[in-house]
Amino acid sequence: MLERVKKAVERLLHFMVSAAFLVLIFACVLQVFTRFVLNNSLSWTEELARYAFIWANFLGAAICTQKETHATVTAVTDLLPRRAGAATKILANVVIILVALVLIGYGFKVASAVRLQLSPALRISMALVYGAAPVCGVFVLFYAALNLAAQVKRFRGEETV
Repeated sequence: MLERVKKAVERLLHFMVSAAFLVLIFACVLQVFTRFVLNNSLSWTEELARYAFIWANFLGAAICTQKETHATVTAVTDLLPRRAGAATKILANVVIILVALVLIGYGFKVASAVRLQLSPALRISMALVYGAAPVCGVFVLFYAALNLAAQVKRFRGEETV
């Protein structure tokens, strides 16, 4: 059951990242075309590209958590014994979970606070832009919890590294 949920969440996350990048590429290409070919650039393409970039980055952070490829300094942890290295990774996942909870909690507060504010060019609710933070937090929390469970198993010796 957990594997099916993981696969579904992974598919959803990858679809969302792909969609954000497609929107980003579309907006940039359209901006370049209208500016240099038509000599009359559209006012909303830069804003759309910026918001798509924000979403792509937040969702990319969730993918980094999923694959455990977030920024780490391994020069010291590689020298540690197996159990100490696993304990360090457990601590890192606990910190990631705390950050994800902050992203979710405060992200929802900020998105809710700006829900009536409209973006200058697109005239969309800024809650759609700021909503990237809590959505990212939910994905990061999901994957960090899975990673933490795997690290605890490794620490106990129940699973090989």
